[in-house]
Amino acid sequence: MRFSPHDVVFRVQLNLEQVSTADEAMRVWLPLVAELQPSAVTFKAAHPDGLRRGFLAGLLVAAPLAGAGSTGSEAVDGKSARGRLSASVSPLARRLGLDPGAFEADEEGAGGVLGAKDGPVVSDDAPHGAYLLHARIGADPLNPEGEEADYADTGEDLL
Repeated sequence: MRFSPHDVVFRVQLNLEQVSTADEAMRVWLPLVAELQPSAVTFKAAHPDGLRRGFLAGLLVAAPLAGAGSTGSEAVDGKSARGRLSASVSPLARRLGLDPGAFEADEEGAGGVLGAKDGPVVSDDAPHGAYLLHARIGADPLNPEGEEADYADTGEDLL
C-alpha cells in the first residue's frame, strides 16, 4: 500500500481481555473502526498460550500530517518533522486513551511508537483496549519500504 509523504500512517493494536465472545469485541470496536475509517483491519482471538487474552485487533489508519503541504523535513511554523509527527500523533493517542507525551520518535523523527504503560487501556472513555501505536510519516510503520509483504512467511504477527 502506498501513502503520501503528507500522511502519517498508524498501526493501532487493540486487545480486549475482558470479553468472552467475538460478538462482544466487535460491538466494542465497531464505533472506533467507523470513526477512524482504517485502510485495513485484522481481528482474531488471542492464542490460548499467548501473552494476551480475549480478542485482538489491528488497524492501519492514515491521517494528514500536521503542517502537511511542506516538503521534506523542513520546519513548518517552527516545527520540525519530529514536531509535526508528534502533533499528528497526539489527537489519536488521546482518543485511544494513551499518553501522547510518552510517544517516542525515532532518530530521524519520521516514525515512532507509543505503548500503554500498564497493559491495554480499558476505561469508560477508552473501552477498546489500545495498547500499542506505531506511527510513520508517509509509510506503513511495519513496512516502511512500501513493498508487498507476506507477514505469515516472515514469522511476524501483525498483532
